[in-house]
Amino acid sequence: MSFAEFMELALYHPTAGYYTKRRSGPGPAGRSGDFLTAPTTSPVFSRTVAELLAKLAASLDEPVTLVELGAGEGVLLEGVLGQLGRRGSEVLHRVVAVEAADWARKRIVKRCKGAETVAHLGEARWPDGPVVLFASEYYDALAAHRVTAKAGSGGVGIMEYYVEHDGRDGLCWSLGEPSAQEVLEYLAERGIALADGQVAEVRPQVRSVHAGHLRWCGLSAIALILDYGYPGRRLYDPRARRGGSLVGYRAHALVDNVLADPGEVDITAHVNFDDLECAAADASWERGIIRALGSFLTVHNALALLPPSVARGEPLTPDEWAQLAAAKRLLLPTGMGADLKVLAQGRGRAWLAYLQLATPPPAEA
Repeated sequence: MSFAEFMELALYHPTAGYYTKRRSGPGPAGRSGDFLTAPTTSPVFSRTVAELLAKLAASLDEPVTLVELGAGEGVLLEGVLGQLGRRGSEVLHRVVAVEAADWARKRIVKRCKGAETVAHLGEARWPDGPVVLFASEYYDALAAHRVTAKAGSGGVGIMEYYVEHDGRDGLCWSLGEPSAQEVLEYLAERGIALADGQVAEVRPQVRSVHAGHLRWCGLSAIALILDYGYPGRRLYDPRARRGGSLVGYRAHALVDNVLADPGEVDITAHVNFDDLECAAADASWERGIIRALGSFLTVHNALALLPPSVARGEPLTPDEWAQLAAAKRLLLPTGMGADLKVLAQGRGRAWLAYLQLATPPPAEA
């Protein structure tokens, strides 16, 4: 099978997939899981999103519908609702959690009172007001084709990686012709010319998937897409990423062999942000603004949500030191603060309101 088929099964098989199989203990994300996300690293992230939603609702003079794609166990939504408290009904008209895993949807219902849970966004009823669509590391977990370029007598050709039985008790790689014409069309349309021996991951489906999500949101909406990735020119630069970006995670450690232990390892590859920008154009949305996570949080006043003792210059308790250390992982221009990007896209009144909120104040003379 193609690696894209393998990745889809390894992550989303109904009973054996990494994300979707039944779990009684900790979920994939968090300190007790296999990897950290922005919401599970520090509550400052959820609180910042909550205050942004409050300002947006006030600017629009009406509450918004908050939709999270790949909501997991509801860590972000629980943090947002907790930060808003009694203001919740003034800020949020609806909360919709889109999550493929049944076990996770059940946990969301318990953690987030009043939240609607669906397996796919198309199952939710259409919105009747402004929408904020949020996705944290959603697109980098979608199945990707893995390809490489091989020089031959007729020039450089594209080959695709397949997964097959190794004849013993494991799996191994093999090379073959591209599994679908859309793989070659994707490379051609994006102007991606791989160098001989270069490996890359591509997702031809992301453009249409994202455009569908945006169209669901209606005429007044913003989308905040948090993910690892780059524009295509940088993502597929052979001088920077000759081996691609495919990697696995288990117990907070990198896994080089993503074919080992299917269903037990998180598998991910970077996102081509060009796909998301093209999707916005397809849906008649503004293509958007990309900021590093640390910059996004700073613009939206995350520093005001640090422990109060920090601003007052007072000694910190051990718990406050831990909170500050966690927040710094998101805020500093290193690590997650730089590697994770936030793509903001929008349409209509909600987008105009967001642009005002997302514009840094002029520097003082």
